[in-house]
Amino acid sequence: MDFKQTVSKFLAATLLTLFCSAAIAEQGTDKLHELLQSHTSFSANFEQVTLAENGREAQKTSGRVFLSKPNLYRWETEIPYPQEIVSDGKYVWIYDPDLEQVTQRSADTQESSAPALILNGQIEELSKKFSIRLLSDTGADQIFELIPLTEQHNFSNIRLAFTADTISELMLEDSLGQRTSIVFSEQQINPELDDEIFFFRVPADADLLVDIEG
Repeated sequence: MDFKQTVSKFLAATLLTLFCSAAIAEQGTDKLHELLQSHTSFSANFEQVTLAENGREAQKTSGRVFLSKPNLYRWETEIPYPQEIVSDGKYVWIYDPDLEQVTQRSADTQESSAPALILNGQIEELSKKFSIRLLSDTGADQIFELIPLTEQHNFSNIRLAFTADTISELMLEDSLGQRTSIVFSEQQINPELDDEIFFFRVPADADLLVDIEG
């Protein structure tokens, strides 16, 4: 085999690999879009475990989450201590009863975060920030991997697991090697949620901090 034939075969193999990679990426994006667009509201119990770089458990929390697209959510942590994170679409309110403190942030700064984009099903924005790949599809279960397209991102790797077309686990790894797993249970698709759930009133005994940057 001469040099020209070798180069031709190498180029053909390279183009085939690129074509297959693009097809896999497109398949993953389309499938994830289909799953994320299947509902407009969502509620579930959650258990969140954060592991340090050495693999040791750093934090474990559990509670309840409510979501109504777009950009309305309530994240209630019950264990080990109570906390409420509420987005009314304009502001995000973080309430720590033990500290008697409320932090107010603009919702605009939170909308671009990966978990918010995922839960809101904003696949176009996700595609601009991440390479989306379908790692596994058994028909009943799917696992997706999201890799940031630039290094300027909070997470180095994100994985999403779906069971029976419903998100069952969200796995996040940051640039420092810290991993967080959020497992959902008792999920409800398109439940009727009262708008009052996403309205936050600052308790009379709580201090209000306005986070201009966040």
